[in-house]
Amino acid sequence: MSRHIEFASDRLIITFTGLTAAAALKKEITVPSTAISSVHVGNFKINPAAFRIGTSGITRNMKHGRFLYQNEWVFLSFSNHKNVLILDLHNFEYKKIVLELDSPENAKNKIESLLTRV
Repeated sequence: MSRHIEFASDRLIITFTGLTAAAALKKEITVPSTAISSVHVGNFKINPAAFRIGTSGITRNMKHGRFLYQNEWVFLSFSNHKNVLILDLHNFEYKKIVLELDSPENAKNKIESLLTRV
């Protein structure tokens, strides 16, 4: 997978490689754990005509980059909008970060564990 999360004691470091980094116009996002208000796994849909900085694919599901969603900036990186990791954030440049991962439930559990230690 061209997205990876490193779990540090006080932050998440999300890295993008290859074509995903090129499509998203981003190689890395560092999220302080204090900025995470909640985390869950679910489906995420956005209007195909949403203003974006990054790319959308030919299919409606592929989204990579910064998008305007409900008057807030969100960062999306997925090719399938189903079963994605969704980080709800506050006091951060994005209101949400939505990622397609191999094991979104495992990532969610690790993040929840990190949040209980903060």
